[in-house]
Amino acid sequence: MSDQAAVPEGRALLFGPFRLFASERLLFEGDKPVRLGSRALDLLVALTDRAGDLVSKRDLVNIVWPDTLVVEANLTVHIAALRRTLGDGQSAARYIVNSPGRGYRFVAPITFADAPAPADLQVKTAPNNLPVQLTRLIGRATILKEVTHRLSTQRLLTLTGAAGIGKTAVALSAAEELLPAYDHGIWFIDLAPVVSSSLVPAALASEMQLEIRSDEVLPTLITALRDKKMLLVFDNCEHVIEATADLASTILKGSRGVRILATSREPLRIEGEHVYRLSALELPDSLIGLRAAEALQFSAVQLFAERAAAAASDFELNDADAPYAARICRKLDGNPLAIELAASRVDTFGVQGLAKRIEDHLYLLDGTQRRTLPRHRTISAALDWSYQLLGPAERTIFRRLAIFANGFTLEAAAAVVLEDDGSSPDIASSIANLVMKSLVAAEASDLGARFRLLEITRAFAWVKLNESEDADLIARRHAVYYRTTIDAISRAGSEGTLAVNYPYDLDNVRAALNWVLSSGGDSSIAVALAAGCVPIWLERSLLTECRGWTSKVLDILDATDLGTHAEMVLQTAFGLSLMFTQGMNSQVGTALTRACELAEQLDAPTWQLRALVGLMVFHHRLGDFRRATVLARQCDALAQKSNDAVAISIADSINAASLFFLGEYDEALRYSSKAQRRTVAAQRTIVHWGLDHSIYAQCASGRALLHQGLFDQSQQALQKVHADAVATGNPTSLCQALTWCGCPISIVLEDLEGVKSAISELKATAEKGSLESYLASGIAYEGRLHATRGNLALAEQMLRSGLERFREAQYDNVYVPFLDYLAEVVASRGRFEEALAAADEALRRSERNDAFWWMPEAMRIKGEILLLAGAANAPAAEHLFRRSLDLGSRQRGLAWELRAAVSLGHLYAGQYRRGDAYAELDRVYRKFTEGFGTATLRHARSLLEEWAV
Repeated sequence: MSDQAAVPEGRALLFGPFRLFASERLLFEGDKPVRLGSRALDLLVALTDRAGDLVSKRDLVNIVWPDTLVVEANLTVHIAALRRTLGDGQSAARYIVNSPGRGYRFVAPITFADAPAPADLQVKTAPNNLPVQLTRLIGRATILKEVTHRLSTQRLLTLTGAAGIGKTAVALSAAEELLPAYDHGIWFIDLAPVVSSSLVPAALASEMQLEIRSDEVLPTLITALRDKKMLLVFDNCEHVIEATADLASTILKGSRGVRILATSREPLRIEGEHVYRLSALELPDSLIGLRAAEALQFSAVQLFAERAAAAASDFELNDADAPYAARICRKLDGNPLAIELAASRVDTFGVQGLAKRIEDHLYLLDGTQRRTLPRHRTISAALDWSYQLLGPAERTIFRRLAIFANGFTLEAAAAVVLEDDGSSPDIASSIANLVMKSLVAAEASDLGARFRLLEITRAFAWVKLNESEDADLIARRHAVYYRTTIDAISRAGSEGTLAVNYPYDLDNVRAALNWVLSSGGDSSIAVALAAGCVPIWLERSLLTECRGWTSKVLDILDATDLGTHAEMVLQTAFGLSLMFTQGMNSQVGTALTRACELAEQLDAPTWQLRALVGLMVFHHRLGDFRRATVLARQCDALAQKSNDAVAISIADSINAASLFFLGEYDEALRYSSKAQRRTVAAQRTIVHWGLDHSIYAQCASGRALLHQGLFDQSQQALQKVHADAVATGNPTSLCQALTWCGCPISIVLEDLEGVKSAISELKATAEKGSLESYLASGIAYEGRLHATRGNLALAEQMLRSGLERFREAQYDNVYVPFLDYLAEVVASRGRFEEALAAADEALRRSERNDAFWWMPEAMRIKGEILLLAGAANAPAAEHLFRRSLDLGSRQRGLAWELRAAVSLGHLYAGQYRRGDAYAELDRVYRKFTEGFGTATLRHARSLLEEWAV
């Protein structure tokens, strides 16, 4: 142990150009904060605490990964990331030295400073998903300055250039520099794994963690970006150039503060685009008499020297090797990626030997490839040359790694790149060697080391894989690995873990599904793989994708798959995702009914509960409340049998909703109360399709209280359910609270400002989440609000728009009340025949579906329209008002009784029967025990005063 102690709290440790504030976990290079992964930062603190001493690999692993079993490759990856971030080996700087087989030593001189980290140097935390860069940008200072300056005045800047020229590196460095300038952050979207142009908008939505609940992704994106000050970095656009161009153009036209930085081998060619073509790194004009100091003035040679030092810790460019290093860089046209690949082999061949091999193996491409651009030939040659230099086993591993679509773990690689005899190579050492040779990129994260082939490297390896006889074998292993892994997690009951961790491998899962569903694939793997992915799709609200895959797999089920657990899961997921993305399609009921039957046969109560609840929501939306109630009883029995608090809470909440729709308000309140008590005890759970059943239960409670005339309690329920829904952060929950309670309670209580606020929030939330049915409700409620304010033309327009959307989705339950509202508006505009037809249809639907929750109001509205149509209709109107009063009374629906009594009172008052009018309204008014401060009861009181004899 050295004499130096750990860094005292509040003091800075200084070495080279860096300042480390260990207690604050901050690292600065000069005055610029350095972004460093948490594991790499832990390693830096540990090594500087023992500066000068050799710290064993075991000690470092124990310090950084306490109580966790990790392979040594993780340590190697994070040390490499740390060294590259510090620029270890650049310009003779030395910080960390490796003692092979033993450990690491921090060798740079250090001093201490008393001043704590100044407040103005604190790391900016603007939201972003920028990856921590593991290498330093060399030779691009002028370009970086130009790019950042241009983005201050240009909304779309595209970096173009040859493959491997460093477009991504420049874009990421510019994004790092600009983080403080964008209030809503910077988002990096790597389009390389996107296999279809149609998925480009979804890739952006996924990186921004936007919930998409319809097939139309673009409107959600535009709504989310409309008022943002944000930079979007679209990387690797060339293979989806048209889709990216369309998306960029739409975003720029639909927003004010969003800017776009794109990287592509060709421009997007859209209005407003500015193109910046990256050139090669700087090269010496002459090699004759070139010395090391002179060569290192050129960025290409600087890059070569730094990467060579990273591969061989004792490397230092000398005068004898300088001309050869410059020749290598010139032969590689100053292409950064090609230079990195070459420099990684200095430890094997030396600089002069490497230069000879570059000369010998530069053009190894066939005739077709020679017709590509020169720099493409160069980098392909460098890749092929590197491939030829690998040993037979490494070559096999490298080309087989091309099967991974977007990164992999050591475990995944070991399972897929097995030797043909089934034996497993030392995969960690092999991949570590490929990392050192810059053929595989290592990514350090808190979840452990992940690896990937860079885009151009994977494209090269993919060609090699398909030229071999391995392609189908490796594709099968890849698919089997993900099927087996996902299945094992699911069987262990860890679906939550699956949903949290597997986003990292979604591209691999998609690639596996594409293969197994192809003509040369294996459909038996497809069934198990898709079924295993269902929790991922449902938990992460990837409903459109879920519907697509499950539909395809259900179409290829054979006799051995029918009646299995996999079919049950697929039918459930297909039914749920179809319902929430396309509406009440008949296929929804078929799929969920089949899932229920299978779950019962297979004794799978959890999946049976999911399918049953889905069916109940389906029948609620269709307006078939009797069928929903029967299913609710089944759900209740199943939940009680399970003795699971969450399951019982779900059953109670869905029962509460069913009973409310049937006008059984007392029972609805009883079930809602039970659901809320159990939900609190069970730690509120959002079920697998995004519905919070605590919110569901509270909504049923709030509406039941309103209908019972408990106006103060209903307002309190409204405030609570709104606050709880906002706290969930779930847009579906918030829309549910606003649709069920926020808008209708405010309407009945004549709180027009409350209605306006609820509608505004509902529409904004529904647009952001692409929740089409809730957006339709917002539009229709806005029409209702305009009607109360006398703007009848606009009211009719918006009500018709909302109704058309409900009709397309077969959302009958919500369709009926808004049809009545439309009837009122049309009648007020003097079109009585049309209004009566609409009111008749609404009442027929209510009676057909036993929609007792709305039936009294449907009767009253028809009566009001009859009166508007002519005095001769007074007897028929009075009959309807009486029926509404009686039904409201039987239901204990005091709110409906009051509205019917007011309508009947107006009829009597118009017939000069004020005493009768007063008597009818007074009889109902006296039943109220609260809510006297609401506009509704104040209005009733003023009528009583007017009609008093």
